[in-house]
Amino acid sequence: MYGFFLSGDHVRRFMNDFLKGKLFDDFTVRHMEIFSVAHFETDGRINPDFLPEGESRSYCLWRELKGAAFFLIKGSIKPRIFKTVLALPPEKTEELHKNAASMHITITFEKDRVVFLTGTSQKKFSLDKDTDRVWEEYVKEFFIRSGYEPETF
Repeated sequence: MYGFFLSGDHVRRFMNDFLKGKLFDDFTVRHMEIFSVAHFETDGRINPDFLPEGESRSYCLWRELKGAAFFLIKGSIKPRIFKTVLALPPEKTEELHKNAASMHITITFEKDRVVFLTGTSQKKFSLDKDTDRVWEEYVKEFFIRSGYEPETF
């Protein structure tokens, strides 16, 4: 597991990119929790009736839920906690590592900073940490390419 955070001016820019930009649009939402005026939570599972004919998937894409998230947190009072677990699309996961079943990132906005934690699950049990290393390196490069300099803790 790789952990890092953004603070200061990077937080505002990241939250704008996250909620209004396309940074994570193709990631699937595995969990989202918002503590604002009330507690809102979803497991990200998609209602199959909303999919076009012939399309099949289990989870909503971030681009399908980010508008709702933005609506729930906008206002003059910041949410107490805004936590989202996103997973890399399955085809990209397979491309990065043949034994990866899931590669995900937990993004938590709390107390004027954004914390990121990576995680993976494997198709076949292995003590080898190569899946984690590949995903951690991908995430570091992803953020650097996006113009962010993550701070590790």
